[in-house]
Amino acid sequence: MKTRLPPLKPLRVFEAVVRTGSLTLAAAELHLTHSAVSQQIKLLEQHFDQTLFVRGQRGVEPTAAARVFFADVKAGLDRISLAAEQLLNTGKVRIIRVSCTPSMAMRWLIPRLSSFQIEHPRVEIRVTTSTVAVDALKEPFDVLIRRSPMHRAEYECVRFLDDVLTPVASPRYLQQHPCKTPDDLLQASLLHLSTRSESWTRWFSEAGVPVKGQLSGQIYEHFFLSLQAALTDLGVALGSLAMIEEDLAHGSLAPLFPDLLLRDKGFHLLYRPSHQDPALTDFIAWLQLKGKQTSTSIIAAAK
Repeated sequence: MKTRLPPLKPLRVFEAVVRTGSLTLAAAELHLTHSAVSQQIKLLEQHFDQTLFVRGQRGVEPTAAARVFFADVKAGLDRISLAAEQLLNTGKVRIIRVSCTPSMAMRWLIPRLSSFQIEHPRVEIRVTTSTVAVDALKEPFDVLIRRSPMHRAEYECVRFLDDVLTPVASPRYLQQHPCKTPDDLLQASLLHLSTRSESWTRWFSEAGVPVKGQLSGQIYEHFFLSLQAALTDLGVALGSLAMIEEDLAHGSLAPLFPDLLLRDKGFHLLYRPSHQDPALTDFIAWLQLKGKQTSTSIIAAAK
C-alpha cells in the first residue's frame, strides 16, 4: 500500500519554520502571513495525525520526530530544486553552486578556478560566500566548503585540505618590532579572528609560552581581513599556510617561527554523490586534487 504523500507547500513551510526556529521568520522568508504559515503547519499535522511543534522559550521547537523528518525533507527539497535547475538548463551550461567562507573563496578557491574552467568550458562555477552552518543555510548548494566536518542525510563529507597556522607579519612591521623568540610575541600587536578566538592561546601553548590573562590585540571577523591588516603593517596574524602561499613566495608576508605550526581542523567538502552528474563529479575530483597539491606543499614547507 502506497503512503499518501503530503502536499508540497506545507512541506516547504515546515522546512522554513524548523530551519529558522520561528513562524514569523519563516513567514517573512516565504512572503506569507503569520496565520498562513500556522495554517500550513496545521495541515501537515493533520496529515500525519501528530503534533510537530511545541512552544519553547525561544519560539516554536520541533518534536524529536519532526527533527528527523526535517533532515529528509530538506534533502528532498534541495534535490527537487537541483533537478528543476538541471531541467531548465538541459543542453545549456551546467551550473554548480558552491558555498564557502569569504576567505576560502578569495584566498584559495577563486585563484585556482581558471584551470577547471579551461578544461570544462560548459560548466559554470557559481560561488557564494557564507559562514553559517549547513543546517542554517537558506540557499541550495551543490558543494559546501567549511572548516569543520559536516553531516547531512544523503550527503558525503570529506576532508580535502590541511589547515596549518603560523605567525606571519609584513617585513616592515618586523623591522620596526623585532620578534626573536615566541615570548616576544606577547608584546606584539596580535591580530585575532572572532571565528578562531582560541587560536593564539593554542599556538602559545604549543610553543611552550605561558599566557597570563587575556591576550590583547585587534579582532577581525574574517581571516582575509586579519591578513590584510598584517600586510599593511598592523601586527602579527596567524596565517593559514594554504591561503598565504603567494604572499610568502612574493615576500609580502614573512613567517616568524616557521617550525612552530598549529594544525587546525582542516577544510571539508559536503556534497551529494551522483553518478548521473559528471560535471559535479569532475569538480569534486578537481577540488580534491588541488587540495592535495596544496597540502603536500604545506607539509614540504613545514619540514
